[in-house]
Amino acid sequence: MGNITSIISYIKEKIIQPGVRKHTKNIGWMFFARIATMVVTFIATTYIARHLGPKNYGELSYAISFTSIFSFLASLGIDQILYRDLIKYPEKRNEYLGSAISLRVLASIVTSAICVGAAFLFSSKDVSLLLIFIISLTYFFSSFQLLSTEFQADSNSKYPSIFSFFVVLILNILKITVVVFDKGVIYLAGIILLEPILYSIAYFYLRTKFYGTINKLKFNKTIAISILKDSFPLIFASAFYVIYARIDQVMIKYMLDATSVGLYDAAVRISELSYFVPNIIVAALFPAIINAKKSSDELYYKRLKKLLYSLAIMSTLIAIVTTFLSRELILIIFGAKFIEALPVLRIYVWSNIGAALNLFVQQVLVAENLTKHISVTTFCGMIVNVVLNIYLIPKYGMVGAAFASFISYLVPFLSLLLLRRARLIVFNILKS
Repeated sequence: MGNITSIISYIKEKIIQPGVRKHTKNIGWMFFARIATMVVTFIATTYIARHLGPKNYGELSYAISFTSIFSFLASLGIDQILYRDLIKYPEKRNEYLGSAISLRVLASIVTSAICVGAAFLFSSKDVSLLLIFIISLTYFFSSFQLLSTEFQADSNSKYPSIFSFFVVLILNILKITVVVFDKGVIYLAGIILLEPILYSIAYFYLRTKFYGTINKLKFNKTIAISILKDSFPLIFASAFYVIYARIDQVMIKYMLDATSVGLYDAAVRISELSYFVPNIIVAALFPAIINAKKSSDELYYKRLKKLLYSLAIMSTLIAIVTTFLSRELILIIFGAKFIEALPVLRIYVWSNIGAALNLFVQQVLVAENLTKHISVTTFCGMIVNVVLNIYLIPKYGMVGAAFASFISYLVPFLSLLLLRRARLIVFNILKS
């Protein structure tokens, strides 16, 4: 009995330290929000897809994918840089947030104009054009979601997580209502536009409650230039990433048809069901990794090694399970109309391994101020994906696109080994 008491005391003293408890609690709230919102969203998406059918669902998916290709211009790649800087310089949070949001607002207005112009030039003159116009307006309101970065930097995700759940709940109730009354994809696009608006309102309220009014945010030219300088390589990295993450659906629409886009998107959505796990873990533990870097290289590399192994093992196990249950998942979730997505799912789900590894790589390179390397590695992945899609889609259809994604998601992680300094970091991680 005495030994057990001693062990419990040791755990409380050495392991469950205040810092660890803080990060663990933060992860818990983030998991709650992601799991709860994922369940609600997935139920709604399943209902909507079943009702619309592969063709109409494909039209909406195509519009979302087309709009996403331009999102890198609106985001400016500053999310990770702002997250890092808020951790490093908490006393200047008002200047960093104010400068970052100002940059994003300006960029979003320009991006909306470019996206709509590109749609008129390259998109077919059907319902997709109107869908793209409506969804492109989300760029502006998404700028204010940068306010959530402040809570992440402080490992204080409880209230943002709760608000996130209610926003998603409201939105998906509205989507189901639209489908029940048979209003079609235009109304669904309107609800997609409503999403960043509700998030902005929620974050404005939370920011005022916990950190002071929005009026305290200040634009600082020097800080703005510094953010842009650090994020500039990430702009290209974001561009390359969204292109090779979304170009497959755009190319399927042009080379095949909207129905194929709907089937392919169904497989992608099932594959990405579990991807929230590595995102949450990395986002929640990044402050601990940055703090470890400040105090000890040995501790820093050990934490990175554990994170790397955890992401690799977790994503592999999920891919194995999903592959075995792929038929059942499609029939249960989307129904028999989407059964042709089965071979796509069995291939595409393995892309999650590469995606998890790339997420790890990006965080390491941001921590090491090597953001220019992110652009190089992501560019390699994009080129491989586009070339493979051009070659494989005409020959193998949707399955070819899935295989192109699987290969291309591994390329950025592997190409990292070609960079000398990045190779040294990987070596230090593995030997720690």
